[in-house]
Amino acid sequence: MTVESPPAPPTSPPVRRGPLRGILIGVGLGLIFVIVAALVFAVTRPAEREVDYLSPDSGSPVGARALVAVLREQGVDVETPTTLAGVRALDTVPSETTLVLFDYYSVLGPDQRRELLAIAEHVVVMEPVDAELDDLAPGVVLGVGPDAFGTAYAADCELPAAVRARTIDAFPMSYDVSEAENAVEGCFATADDEFAVVQTETRGTDVTVVGVTRVFTNGGILAEGNASFALNLLGDHETLVWYRPDLSEIEAGEVPTAVSRTAPWLTPLILLLAAVGFAAAIWRGRRFGPLVTERLPVVVRSNETMEGRARLYERAGAREHALDSLRIGTVDRLARLCGLPRRATVDEVVTAVAALLARDRAAVEALLVGRSPTSDAQLVALSDDLLVLEADVTRAVRGR
Repeated sequence: MTVESPPAPPTSPPVRRGPLRGILIGVGLGLIFVIVAALVFAVTRPAEREVDYLSPDSGSPVGARALVAVLREQGVDVETPTTLAGVRALDTVPSETTLVLFDYYSVLGPDQRRELLAIAEHVVVMEPVDAELDDLAPGVVLGVGPDAFGTAYAADCELPAAVRARTIDAFPMSYDVSEAENAVEGCFATADDEFAVVQTETRGTDVTVVGVTRVFTNGGILAEGNASFALNLLGDHETLVWYRPDLSEIEAGEVPTAVSRTAPWLTPLILLLAAVGFAAAIWRGRRFGPLVTERLPVVVRSNETMEGRARLYERAGAREHALDSLRIGTVDRLARLCGLPRRATVDEVVTAVAALLARDRAAVEALLVGRSPTSDAQLVALSDDLLVLEADVTRAVRGR
């Protein structure tokens, strides 16, 4: 008996790739990083609404340049600072000044908001929430809002600007005045004790809380009585300070930032942990030279594979699966014995075997296809019947 020896492994060493492959991989990763960064910037960059909304210098549908232009034509001196330092630098008299505050980025702190109350006799705060309401209109809180937005909201109050407008067209934020600390006048009711506009007094300054900012925009000022309400509310005094703080307020240190509130030891600790993690990654991830591939041929005898699969089938109780494997092999060998082509169907094999052995076709078909074992003994019996059938066909073919 000859024993087949496994093929010898290659004697020539693997070809080492030059540094060009590493350079190309690095360039590819860099390009992927740049593309991902560009996509993230495109998705997360401020939208036009964030940049222009209620900006007195913007001519977009969400800006307020049209309203500012009309106020100036009516003789109102409109100032548009974007920093608190710019507001302080204005030479204004509080009794002749209306201040519009729209802190879109929520950069002002309590001290800055209280300082604004002393700058003007009338402060109009646009869409305030939470801390802004606590400082500028104590007790007034953000309401639930209307069940459904209507096309127009009636004034139903004594505020002169609202009375002259009669109705406005807006999608309001509503404010609950049921627990207001000072006297309030609510206009444009949206629900019980909830209004889109609230007039109150804080620290001796008239404060108007406005939740209908669409009224003041270029795209919404011409609807219903929006223009009348906006012009009368903001045109009462000789000077109008339109203050929309931008993000430079944080850079200027006007309000506490996350950096200023961070403990001084936290940043060095984070840097130290990053350095330790980087060193650990190099320490645990290093390897000496490139990986070497080596072929390891393994010769497995067919009977070992057969016995291994048989044990797996037995352990899983997969009698039908085991019988199917036996039947597939038997049908393939019977087809070759009968001289049928490789693509012959099972029905053709059954017909040829039945004709060759002069047996009942249904019996041959039941043995090769139909019968199913319900126990190990039946599986063994069917296996034996398949062997007998194959032996009969072999004798019949050789005896021709």
